[in-house]
Amino acid sequence: MLPALWAQIIDLSLFVVLLRFTTPILLSALGGLIADVAGVINIGLEGLMLISAFSAIAVGSVTDSWVLGLVAGVASSMLVCYGMGFFSLKLKVDMIITGFAVNIFGSGVTIFLMNKIFGVTGNYSPTSLSNIPVVRIPIIENVPYLNKLLSGHSLMTWIAFLSVLLCVFILYKTPYGVHLRSVGEAPQAAKSLGISVNRIQFSALAWSGLFTGLAGAYLSMGMTSMFVKDMTAGTGFLALAVVLLGNRNPIGILFGSLIFGLASAIATVVQTIPGSKVPSQFIQMIPYLVTIVALVFFAVRKKRKLNEALRAQADGPVKAATA
Repeated sequence: MLPALWAQIIDLSLFVVLLRFTTPILLSALGGLIADVAGVINIGLEGLMLISAFSAIAVGSVTDSWVLGLVAGVASSMLVCYGMGFFSLKLKVDMIITGFAVNIFGSGVTIFLMNKIFGVTGNYSPTSLSNIPVVRIPIIENVPYLNKLLSGHSLMTWIAFLSVLLCVFILYKTPYGVHLRSVGEAPQAAKSLGISVNRIQFSALAWSGLFTGLAGAYLSMGMTSMFVKDMTAGTGFLALAVVLLGNRNPIGILFGSLIFGLASAIATVVQTIPGSKVPSQFIQMIPYLVTIVALVFFAVRKKRKLNEALRAQADGPVKAATA
């Protein structure tokens, strides 16, 4: 039974679903990365995605423009991030508390606005909506496998993967990236060198809002064509796990996002296979089981590195004394 089931799961359609699920995880994880590198832990990714998803589809459906919807989604996310920065960096409210407040606020305010503006409660599915377009590559349209692998994916999927290269360039090839990392690692030392710590951290939150806004807009105007109550379904928290698993590195985050995207894709594909006989409850658990396993792996790896560093420090004086 299992070999036959895997034969149905592993095909080109799984790759397409993998990219669909990887896109929002990757974008929001990159947003979490930029903030984390600057020493600002953005726990509010889930709420930011909800707010941007609703803003995008609300404006997009009214104007019938996916561009304006996308701008609205990004703008709303960046605005909330600015508010987070005001409370955390100016008023010195704990960033963890601020992030959880944003998650709760995002869940509540989207339901409230959906009811007040569109008169619905559970979900909003506009009759007329211009979705984020897909990118088709004419040269490979008639090439059987290559066509399905590279063509016909959402524009936001391409933006997500290109954003990885953008983050690598920003963090490791620009003076601004040096400032980001120095503020995150040693804020007092950075301040003594004339770097404005608050300004850098506010800008990091702006980047976080940008990427998370793109992720949220994709959920409601690319991955689907509707807004559903709490439609993120833990994607923001998966993104936080990816930031840890990726070791605060854009390339590591790319691979981490692909792992979580694959877990979600398998869970989705298995549910569509008739007669799979796999309990639906177990299938829905797969992405979160992968999250737990990944975090345990990260904790073990971190502890091993710490033990090696402590052992090296302890061996240093001994070697010096014997010499």
